[in-house]
Amino acid sequence: MGRKKDFKAAKSFTLGLQELAWLAKYSADKKLKASEVMNKLLRTAMQNDVKEEKKAIQRGPIAFCTKCMQRTEFENVKDNWLCFECGEDKTEVIEYHLERARP
Repeated sequence: MGRKKDFKAAKSFTLGLQELAWLAKYSADKKLKASEVMNKLLRTAMQNDVKEEKKAIQRGPIAFCTKCMQRTEFENVKDNWLCFECGEDKTEVIEYHLERARP
């Protein structure tokens, strides 16, 4: 049994020599503390990760594309449903199916 292990941040952590040298040079060039540089790098990585998650969640409908000759995902661009692979417009077909699917 026991307790579930929680993530804990220590006051210090290990960096490689090359990373530490780059951090020292970069922070000196930008006249910032090393902790500020690390926070900015982590924040940027976190925001990129959130953007990727949102991209994965916001998927369009999957339908057959006559130009690609395969089932592909369609994306909504300026009120038009375009094939993700080739860009063929299937707005009428997809909106028809979406209307039929609504209760």
